[in-house]
Amino acid sequence: MANIAAVNRLNRPLKAAKLFFACAIPIALGQAETPAEALAKVRQAHAKAEADYTATLKSEPNNASLYQQRGVVRFFQLKFTESLADFDKFIEMMPSREPYHWQRGLVHYYAGKYKAGRKQFESHQTVNTQDVENAVWHYLCVSKIDGVKAAEKLFIKITSDRRVPLKEIHALFAGKGTEQQVLDAIKAGDPSQAALARNQFYGHLYLGLYYEAQGNAKKTAGYIAKAAKGHEAHGYMGQVARVHHEWLAKQKKQTKQKAN
Repeated sequence: MANIAAVNRLNRPLKAAKLFFACAIPIALGQAETPAEALAKVRQAHAKAEADYTATLKSEPNNASLYQQRGVVRFFQLKFTESLADFDKFIEMMPSREPYHWQRGLVHYYAGKYKAGRKQFESHQTVNTQDVENAVWHYLCVSKIDGVKAAEKLFIKITSDRRVPLKEIHALFAGKGTEQQVLDAIKAGDPSQAALARNQFYGHLYLGLYYEAQGNAKKTAGYIAKAAKGHEAHGYMGQVARVHHEWLAKQKKQTKQKAN
């Protein structure tokens, strides 16, 4: 999916560096601290960034990008309702950016607003026609509304996304491919270490999401956990994997509490 900068290109806030710090800090921290310690500091950084954006908005209430950036760090903290409110405000102030705002579609999914998410991904398709990820998230929203058979029937056809293993991921969601074909594609052609890590990340993330749609909680958790490990190396979608992993853990904990 497009880099988040594409959404904000028309109006960059003075404190945009905070978002970069919030996203990039795990790389530095991971070199010297345990994953748990690093994650704790990342959460602190996101919370501080949110507070700083909120404070700045008091003096710059018409700065649309501040709402956008705060929406991002709120999403990173699993504050889906608040994140969506900020993204909606950004679109209200800059309506021409709505088709580009795939991040908003992701939050719709996590907030359980599947019809709105479907609409957002259909809108994004008009400006980004060859993105398997957009097709997949559209599928996920449709599957929540009408089931996987309907989602498969309405699955957006993509022919020119060359990223590995997105071609095989597309075939899987279309009902024409297999899990093993995705796993084989990840390793095909003797990729470099960096390419292999990238291939594994996308393969594991979207296999996890595929099995989530199919209702296979065990495989979902396993693949999402793999994608979340080392997420800091994979930009915005790496953060999505981490958020999804924490979201699943939160749901599991809530289910146990209700059972008790």
